[in-house]
Amino acid sequence: MSAISPRGRMWFTVYRGSFTAEMFCDFLDRLDRQFDRPVHLVVNLHSVHRSRKVRVWLADHPGRITLHLLPA
Repeated sequence: MSAISPRGRMWFTVYRGSFTAEMFCDFLDRLDRQFDRPVHLVVNLHSVHRSRKVRVWLADHPGRITLHLLPA
C-alpha cells in the first residue's frame, strides 16, 4: 500500500499474506508520525478500510487522518 503527497513524496509498505486491519492501522500510525497537519487518504471500499479496528483508530486520532471512501 502507498500514499503520495501533493509534492510527490511517497510512503509505502510491502506485506505478505492477507491485508488486515492491524496492517492498515500500522500504516496509519506511520503516516501520522510523518505529518504535523491533517492527512487525507482516498481509499477503496475494502472491508479493512471500513473495519471496527480502523474506525477506533480514527476516533482515537481525531482530525489527524481522514479517509475518503471511493464510491462502489
